[in-house]
Amino acid sequence: MAKIGINDAYGGLVLGKPIYVKNQLDVDVLVARKGAQLDDILIERLKRIGITTLEIAENEEPHNTEYVPVVQLPEPPPAPPAPEPLYEDVAPVEAIIDNRLKEEAVSSVKQLFSFLSSGEKVNMTTAYQCVENIDGVVEDLLDVIAGDETGLVHISDLKRHDEYTYHHSLSVSVLSIAVGKELGFSKDMLFRLGRCAMLHDIGKNLIPLDILNKAGKLSDREFELIKTHPVIGAESLKKNKIGNTELWRAVMYHHEKVDGTGYPHKLTGPYIPLFSKIIAVTDVYDAITSYRSYRSPMLPSHAMGILCKDTGTHFEADIVKAFMAKLEPYPMNTIVQLSNGKLAKVVRAGKTKLNPVVKLWGSRIVLDLSASENKGIVIVEVLDEKHLPEGYRLRK
Repeated sequence: MAKIGINDAYGGLVLGKPIYVKNQLDVDVLVARKGAQLDDILIERLKRIGITTLEIAENEEPHNTEYVPVVQLPEPPPAPPAPEPLYEDVAPVEAIIDNRLKEEAVSSVKQLFSFLSSGEKVNMTTAYQCVENIDGVVEDLLDVIAGDETGLVHISDLKRHDEYTYHHSLSVSVLSIAVGKELGFSKDMLFRLGRCAMLHDIGKNLIPLDILNKAGKLSDREFELIKTHPVIGAESLKKNKIGNTELWRAVMYHHEKVDGTGYPHKLTGPYIPLFSKIIAVTDVYDAITSYRSYRSPMLPSHAMGILCKDTGTHFEADIVKAFMAKLEPYPMNTIVQLSNGKLAKVVRAGKTKLNPVVKLWGSRIVLDLSASENKGIVIVEVLDEKHLPEGYRLRK
């Protein structure tokens, strides 16, 4: 056989080797058989499909003078249509406080925090007005919590990505008042506790935001700076004659631990103010169950596990017990992802708070997660409407 370029081919030559090309499915398809005699039509076709060289038979009579057209194999079958999305009717989780009170609380805390962190001389008339507004909010919170028939509180509606510090202050106040109520505090004590909790983190507005919101691990210097916020907050309030010794001490010591490993003064249990010990529990719970720039929120069940593990070392047992009694970790209509891969909504409380009764998404199947037959099925994530998996929808 002789190899020639396609441009040197002419009619009458005989192919010494069959010619194949690959189709769109990467399958070899016969274009011209061995022994086919070239003519102008076949040569032009071979050029169009990109053949550049031919192997020509020498001294061989042609036995097939026809070329084989390129065969188009059938297109692969179309992909099956996507399944219809699963719809579910889900009402919003019932808010513990209405939007008016929530906005008033956040606005009052934000304004006072801003005044005390401005570095300029504080307009005391305005500052006192902010404190009066905060006191009014706390009074309203007392009424809301006292009027709740279940006696339980949740903070799912208070979680916000933006302005975290101010919403955190409100959440900690709500939880602390609930704990105080469980401990049998008088209305006056509940009011004072709620105010202390609302202002517990006021020193954080004097810490640079790039450190507070740092995504990576804090350096030793940065962590030491953050640890100054209880002292800074208490001194700022005292300097501007806002509150009294009870408030200043509650703010100063809310990061102390009963075993003496906290800060700023490593106080042990008997020397830590009661309000500080309550705020220590509610502060940690809200912080680790909230969205932050550097991590995702922890499940309520995991957060409660941490509180239990640290009872007696970081936290006082009676306070953790009161907190557990008042908290509703998965209120009705909470959207949850289960460990079996199913999506569900909470429809009522179960025998245990961490194992509610749920309805599987888009079905009539109801599971009591505290029942023995459902042992092993647990909540692995809490979702909102914006983060539903593909294929799941709320019915509008």
